[in-house]
Amino acid sequence: MVKPRTRPTSELNFNSRETLERFRKAAEAFNDRATKSKAAARKVLVDEGIYTKAGKLTKQYS
Repeated sequence: MVKPRTRPTSELNFNSRETLERFRKAAEAFNDRATKSKAAARKVLVDEGIYTKAGKLTKQYS
C-alpha cells in the first residue's frame, strides 16, 4: 500500500536532488516488493487494474 503524502504535490520541488533520491529509493522498494514472487507480482497487477483476480486482462488493456 502506498503511504499518503506528507505535503501537497504542488509544494514538492521535483528538480531537487533530495526529491530525486527519495523517488529512486521508493521506486526500488516498490520494485523489490512487486517482484519478490510470482504471487506478489500478480497482486500488483491486479491492484493496479491491469489484470482481474481471475488472471485476465481488464477491458482497458485487452
